[in-house]
Amino acid sequence: MLSASRPSADSPHPALPDLRIVPSASLLLHEECDPGRVERLARVLLADGVLRNPPIVAQLDGGDYVVLDGANRVTALRQAEFPDQLVQVVDYADPAVTLDVWAHLLQDDGVLIRSEGLPSHVWRPMPEEAMRAGLEDGSLACGVLGADGAFGLSSGPGLAERIRALGEVVVRYRGRVPIFRVLDSRLGDLAREYGRAAALVLFPRFTKQDISAIAHLSVKLPTGISRHVIPQRALRVNLDLALLRAEEPAAEKQARLDALVRVRLLEQRVRHYPEPTVLYDE
Repeated sequence: MLSASRPSADSPHPALPDLRIVPSASLLLHEECDPGRVERLARVLLADGVLRNPPIVAQLDGGDYVVLDGANRVTALRQAEFPDQLVQVVDYADPAVTLDVWAHLLQDDGVLIRSEGLPSHVWRPMPEEAMRAGLEDGSLACGVLGADGAFGLSSGPGLAERIRALGEVVVRYRGRVPIFRVLDSRLGDLAREYGRAAALVLFPRFTKQDISAIAHLSVKLPTGISRHVIPQRALRVNLDLALLRAEEPAAEKQARLDALVRVRLLEQRVRHYPEPTVLYDE
């Protein structure tokens, strides 16, 4: 279950993103982190001494938070033994916070998805539209489109079983071939856009309730599947990590953060860009 997390009426900046200092132990992941990226992030964060973009979280009943975006940042700071972290809290019940799903485009060795490890009988050839319908209704854990047609992967009925099944697929190509995260499209269109497309791996759509439940499961979604669209995302907060490392109560750290935001407001350094943006240097 989820609880609302809007800023209170007496917040010093109710119209701005809800930035909070929270205990590292209260942050629960719904997706796996990337160990290589975590290691690189940890080096960069500790060398720079600054957290630029806070992870996005939603508060759960009971007080913990599910990390919607930023699993690698959260894990990097946790492994560096930071007791507290800066996050942006969103109201997960807000319809403006949307949940979508990525597809994985592979340009090489698409056949390896079905050729190793998994029993061949769990992959069923089927018409593309039937495979897509199975992903929509949850009867399939995963689907793949390739030169030899469409296939669907069956799994057990429970959420954990579905996640384990699709995870066994992703692990067969992750780290072996480049993965391009794309919004679901037709394989032919992607081949023209990217130059080559050996396979398109498709995943079921999860609900916000699923994401909340996964936070408490031992099994997590592979990275690069869930896609949260967050309005008014806080970027370039550039918080000195010494504040998070300090041995003082979280409430005092929060007061210092609020004071920092107020100073930047008075200096007219806070900008709000409501229009969608495309970045070419990520």
